[in-house]
Amino acid sequence: MKKIGWFTTARGPGSYNLFSTVLNGMKKGEIDMKLSFVFINRDIKGNHYRMKLVKSAEDEGVPVILFPSDNFMPDLKQEDINTWRDAYGEGLRERISKYDMDFGVLAGYMLIFDRETCRKYTMINLHPALPDTYKGTWEEIVGAVVDNDDDQYGATVHLCTPELDRGDPIAYDAFPLDKLKAKYQSREELVKAIRAEELKREAYLLTAAIKMIVNGEVLLKDGRVLNPRGNRLSEYPNLATSIDAQLKKG
Repeated sequence: MKKIGWFTTARGPGSYNLFSTVLNGMKKGEIDMKLSFVFINRDIKGNHYRMKLVKSAEDEGVPVILFPSDNFMPDLKQEDINTWRDAYGEGLRERISKYDMDFGVLAGYMLIFDRETCRKYTMINLHPALPDTYKGTWEEIVGAVVDNDDDQYGATVHLCTPELDRGDPIAYDAFPLDKLKAKYQSREELVKAIRAEELKREAYLLTAAIKMIVNGEVLLKDGRVLNPRGNRLSEYPNLATSIDAQLKKG
């Protein structure tokens, strides 16, 4: 059984859906894993989804670590963001050090990890872009997808490395945009529609990627994603067909 640390900002419904889907898979025995802790880089502050996520974790006896980054050393953050990031990372590592973790999952975590934490721990991240394409937030990425008239969009689960959003992909999902482009004429409507479609699919992608790791279908070693024979993956699995099937089942 793999022990997993969950990292999230828990800002909205997407983050909560990711957590609840994986948690339900664990409870049903579909994923042979244990949640060692949930780390949230915000105070609750009355956020409905954050409250629900915390309650879901605590109901299962999963420790919750709250370490707000928005009010952590604000003067240093303004003066030197890289030094601030290192300082926050040191505090993060101190707080999670008491828990066993085979790997961490970044799911709706809206903060860049410091380099030392990336080096010390094995982490995977759900990134809202296709492999080897865009960096940034989903708002920036989907906006670029629309502006560049891309014909497809999707998300990637990849290994975290000190180079932002450039770790080896574990798996990805891609879906065509032609029907959405035909239906929505304004840029704002199209951006929202593309994001909504991705939100329907991302929990299936993340769950499948976690299963691949837990079941030994891929190995995470020395900052690389390897096949069971110990060779680096030559192709990234596109899980769109299986995700489409799951969506049809409802």
